[in-house]
Formats: sequence, structure tokens, C-alpha cells
Amino acid sequence: MNAQNPLISGESRMSVQTSPNIAVVGGGIVGASIAWHLSHEANITIVAQDIGGTATPNSFAWLNAAAGNPKFYYDFRHRSMERWREMAAEMPDLPIHWGGSLNWNMSPEELEAYFEEHSAWGYDIVRVNRTEIQQREPALQDSVLPEWGLYVAEEGAVEAHVAARQLIADAEARGATLLNDKVTGFLKQDGRISGVVTAAGVEARADHVVLAAGVGSVPLLAAENVTLPVTGVAGLLVNSRPTQTGLLSGVIHAEQLHLRQTLDGRIRSGSEFSGGDPGDDPQKTAEELFGRVQEAVVGGDELVFDYYTVGYRPTPEDGLPILGSTGLDGLTVAVMHSGVTNAAIVGQLLSQQILTGVSDPALSNFELGRFAQNRK
Repeated sequence: MNAQNPLISGESRMSVQTSPNIAVVGGGIVGASIAWHLSHEANITIVAQDIGGTATPNSFAWLNAAAGNPKFYYDFRHRSMERWREMAAEMPDLPIHWGGSLNWNMSPEELEAYFEEHSAWGYDIVRVNRTEIQQREPALQDSVLPEWGLYVAEEGAVEAHVAARQLIADAEARGATLLNDKVTGFLKQDGRISGVVTAAGVEARADHVVLAAGVGSVPLLAAENVTLPVTGVAGLLVNSRPTQTGLLSGVIHAEQLHLRQTLDGRIRSGSEFSGGDPGDDPQKTAEELFGRVQEAVVGGDELVFDYYTVGYRPTPEDGLPILGSTGLDGLTVAVMHSGVTNAAIVGQLLSQQILTGVSDPALSNFELGRFAQNRK
């Protein structure tokens, strides 16, 4: 089987004849997780123009099972948080910090509803008063502190682009092949997808292809007459230069100001967790947002603005992930917002589905076919 793919060396593999060749398109956190999970049992070719992803480096990268979702999606996200912990036990250097989160970026009524719903679901969520918030995050100015908020101990954050590169490197250590190139189309044989073609003209043949290229998945599927109802929604984040680590303990959701400190000491912020509208003048928007960051932190005038990013997060029409069959034999898709939180469980469940044919019941909520059903 391996002889069909000139990009994978059969001499370095064991049981080549029984291990499928799988191509994973996309080097962000979702594609990296899928490739990493698959690489335990399959021959993998990862094809990515940007190792570490395009949207992934521009993500706030909060790990959560947050408010506003139906119970089945809460359960899915919560499973992914647990899977991240399992993966971190296997790869202790993954840059994950389980520092908890504080939230008061809602009306009191919305906070109360969030608390009651999620505590009933078993989330590790508690009320905290102003004093308790101050004790948890002493670097916050009194002026931004509310009378009360909510604290979730089990939430955290990950330096997602770094984690993606680590997962890809670990997959390579197990024999995966990495092609730093852009996929421009698919190979076909006997009515099924049999690999990908790159901008450099390389043909990577595979028994199965997984498309995890974010908004880049849309035109690739459109060329095969498959509609992927996904748009890129811009989100702006600002970053300080590195400062003393430990300034902020966890993720903070103040009023229209979301903050966390990266593991290398930067203060990262958006007007919402996914960033915020860049506006017509992103530089001006970034400078104004950073000014609010400085006002929110004790000694904030010593923080130095470093750079801003505008990421285009792939957002499905109904806000839920799109996972699984594309309707094309041999081609699986994985695209979503909240890719950072969901990547761990998506990698585990899709690899299981591809390798064994057994589909976890949770995946039925996220099939592409739901959109066709909704339009009937």
C-alpha cells in the first residue's frame, strides 16, 4: 500500500501493508491534533502552508466549555478539556496552563443563569465576591472589579500555535511526513478521493484525506460541488511585550475586556475572547484596546504595546463544528470556531472514525448533512 505514496518511506515503517496512508490538510491546532492522533496507528502525510496554522496563532486560546451553548455541545467541549489533560500527561511540555477563569462580562441576570445552568451540569463553577476576585487577581485595578462574578477552576489556556507545532513534531517522530505546501485540489480514483495536489505540483496519494484547513477548506470543497457554510470572522487581539510572569493567574473576562497572560509573559487581550471587531482602522482599534488594558492592570503604564493580530476564525453558519463525512468517499472535514478547545476531542474521535469505522455518537450532532436538512 505504501508504494502508492512516494512521499512516505516504507523502509522506516513497521506493518506498512496493514497501516493506511492518510493525508491531513492543515497545520493549525485542529489539523495537528488529528494528525497526532492518527500517527499512532497510521502512515501520515501532513500538508500545510503554515506550520502552526493561520487562525491558530491569532487565537485567544482559552480552554473552556462556556455559556450560551446547548447541553450536547457543552458536553463535547468538556470532554475535549479532559482530553487535553490526557494529552498533556503524554506530552508534558505542551504549553497549557490550567489557571481557571473569572467572568463578569454579563448582566447580573445572565451571570445568574449561566451559574445555575452550568452548576447543574456539573461544571466546577462558583460565585466569587469582589474581595475573592481581588485575592485571585491582585494585579487588577479596583476600578475594573465588580461586586461579584463567577470563577471556573477547571478552565485554562494554551499557546495553541506552539502546541500545534509540538504535536506535528511528535507525529513526525513517529514517521509522519510533513509537506510545507498549499493544497490546490484533490486526486481521484475509481470515484473516490485518493490524495491531494499541492501548489508545487506534488501529488500526495492517500487512502483517506482529512481536510482541516479552516476557511481554506471552503474553496477546496466548492471545487468538488460541496458547499461548506463557513465564513471567516475577523477578531483583533493586542499583545504586550513580555513582562513579569505570574502577573495574571488565569483568564479574565472583565466588562468587554478579556485578558490573559501567555506563558512567555505577554498580556494578551481582546474586547471579547475571540478578539473583537478590528474596525476600519485596526491600528487605532488596537491602540485604544491596549490603553484599556493598561488602565485595568496595576502598574499598567509600564506595560509596552508590542503588536496586534487580526485572525479570521472559521465560523460555521450555525456556530457548531462541522465534522465527518463530506459526501465524497475518502474525504473527511473538520472545521469550527473554538478550534482550540475542541481540537483534542476532535482529533481523538475523528481518528477513531477513520481508522475503525466506528463513529462516536457525539459526532452525529456535527455532521455537514444537517445544513441540507435544514434547507429542505
